[in-house]
Amino acid sequence: MSSLDQQAFEADVNSGAFLNGSFSGRWGLDSIAWPHALIWVRAGDGSQLLLRFELTNYPRNAPTAQPWDGESNAALSPSRWPCGHDRINAAFNPNWNASALYIPCDRIAIQGHEAWRQQHPSMLWDPAVGIHRYVRVVSDLLGSPDYARAQ
Repeated sequence: MSSLDQQAFEADVNSGAFLNGSFSGRWGLDSIAWPHALIWVRAGDGSQLLLRFELTNYPRNAPTAQPWDGESNAALSPSRWPCGHDRINAAFNPNWNASALYIPCDRIAIQGHEAWRQQHPSMLWDPAVGIHRYVRVVSDLLGSPDYARAQ
């Protein structure tokens, strides 16, 4: 039997907002091995970035995610993280933390960044919105002019 946290996550990935992005090819659920889930996000160049989400206490606590190599089932080598300009290099910065993205909806990144609450309210974790918020932020980044390529 799955936990209430896992049931909440499964309800979110079966919600209209998440499924709309899936059906349009922006992102999709790859697999769940609770408390982790693999979700891919399509970049502007058509490549896919696989993210491994850590979902303990979902949705009360924000998730954290890291780029993942599905073939080796391990963290994606930092040399293969997305790159580009400005926001991309800030968000996908393994030198800051190779286990998390530097974005306001990430559980690890939000720590110590109280100003983000006023600067980026549309990117903050919201349990009522769920995982759709996180993948939409990543999708928007990877579809932005700041994105250059996957390495």
